[in-house]
Amino acid sequence: MKVGGQERGKVIILVVLVVVAGVLVYQQFISGPAAPAAAPPTRTTPQPRSNAADRQVRSAADDILSERAAQKNRAAARVNNDFKPSIKKFKPGEGPDADKADPTLRVDLLAKVQAVEYEGVERNLFQFGAAKPKLTPQQVAEAKKEAAVAAAKLAEAKGNEKPAEPPKPTAPPVNMKYFGFANRPGDSRKRAFLMDGDDILVATEGEVLKKRYKVVRIGINSLVVEDIQFHSEQTLPLQESSS
Repeated sequence: MKVGGQERGKVIILVVLVVVAGVLVYQQFISGPAAPAAAPPTRTTPQPRSNAADRQVRSAADDILSERAAQKNRAAARVNNDFKPSIKKFKPGEGPDADKADPTLRVDLLAKVQAVEYEGVERNLFQFGAAKPKLTPQQVAEAKKEAAVAAAKLAEAKGNEKPAEPPKPTAPPVNMKYFGFANRPGDSRKRAFLMDGDDILVATEGEVLKKRYKVVRIGINSLVVEDIQFHSEQTLPLQESSS
């Protein structure tokens, strides 16, 4: 039987539809059910940690925080050029044992340190510039010799010094008052009149009053007396008479 051109096209379309339908039927019913989707992961409730584990975690966290703080302090010290010491906290049971420390003073080691003589080049670390040249052994010997000679001269000068004399005591002021003088006719000697409290004293030049004061010179306006005990002279002015 012969089929026309239109009938052939319809047959081809029908065959294609049958094939598609067969494929769909195979996927739905023959190939079996599709694989189930993966179930979401279940969350497990955290189990409480033991006290020992918590202490270990806290100790590790404290060590990390302390180390970070120390690093920050060191970095700040490098930037600011400031000295900021960090104090390390020891845990119980760590650090030096005070009971095992030896408190004995090693005098022998101190003597060795004191006996060491510095023979390096003298230089100020805080001043820039060329360092002083190192002295030769001959120059060092000459310097020591000069220092010894200077010390000997200084000791000799101190030995020859006389002790300072204590200051001499000064004479107290004379309490007598000079009221004038007079002389007798035909006698050239002058007689001075003085008041010692309520007593009236009369004396000539060279005479000693009260076993202490010697009349040196009688003047019109003053009288000079010498304190024999202190070997010093004092001038008594003439007292004006009140009218």
